[in-house]
Amino acid sequence: MDLNSRFIEVIDYECPKCGCKTSNKKIMGDHTEFGECTNCGKMTYHKPLRKVTMQELQDKPSIKCPYCNSTNVKKISTTSKVAYGATFGIFAASKIANQWHCNNCKSDF
Repeated sequence: MDLNSRFIEVIDYECPKCGCKTSNKKIMGDHTEFGECTNCGKMTYHKPLRKVTMQELQDKPSIKCPYCNSTNVKKISTTSKVAYGATFGIFAASKIANQWHCNNCKSDF
């Protein structure tokens, strides 16, 4: 189902679509467990392993750097764009157009 999920074990859980009696138990990320039918691949069940707080969702950006695929990025604030533009003038045009900064490879995109 998801490329970022990892297989744990085969369990007895009936598929609602095809009636197969076994499912692959998988973990996605660190907070979701689900079953995937061994026959047709349909999700058979889904349950959270722990509650994810709103703060965690807001703190973890879903944006990835197009150069290094890191999620260690931060949004470039309007204030810093204005300050950079005031300092470098017309030479800052390409930098001001970017919205995100990667903390790993230091690129702006």
